[in-house]
Amino acid sequence: MDVRIGTATDLDDLVRYLLMAGEGLFEFLFDDAYPGLTARDALALGVGDEESPYHFENAYLVESDNRVVGCLVAFPAEQIGLPELAYSVLSRDRLDPVRPLFEEHVPGSLYINTLAVDESMRGQGVGGLLLDFAAELARGSDCKSMTLHAWGDNETALSLYEARGFECVDKIEMPRTATLRHDAPMLLLQCPV
Repeated sequence: MDVRIGTATDLDDLVRYLLMAGEGLFEFLFDDAYPGLTARDALALGVGDEESPYHFENAYLVESDNRVVGCLVAFPAEQIGLPELAYSVLSRDRLDPVRPLFEEHVPGSLYINTLAVDESMRGQGVGGLLLDFAAELARGSDCKSMTLHAWGDNETALSLYEARGFECVDKIEMPRTATLRHDAPMLLLQCPV
């Protein structure tokens, strides 16, 4: 398995992995926030926007058998946020409950926005490969640590992160909604590099 940087032709895969990792977050934010808008459409705009932290050049993909089986989206934590267009489209009742996810960060860290593995490849080292790759990115950009958000009840992900040295530095209470697949708070985790 190899890791490669994302390209414009990876748009569909990147959106799929962003939605997978968000576990309903992007649907909560974007579905019908504007007539006809879907989370998929909003994320596609972000992936294609050079000014967006979600831009495909911040994505790293694992391929196996000519298909994308894992995705990492990472960037300096100071770039965390939503594309400017999102702030003009989203109402306060959608944005305010989750605003800390897009504003709070650990300065000097590499922020792992997305780490997602295709269900068929889980338990085969793809997540660990992506975390190792992220650590190399962090060291190469003089970051002192890596940070990420994880659902507090996602035991599989938390087990991987804790085994790699991540520790909880903050908890963000999340609203209960029909689209969010978790009831636990979102945890901000940090690991030195």
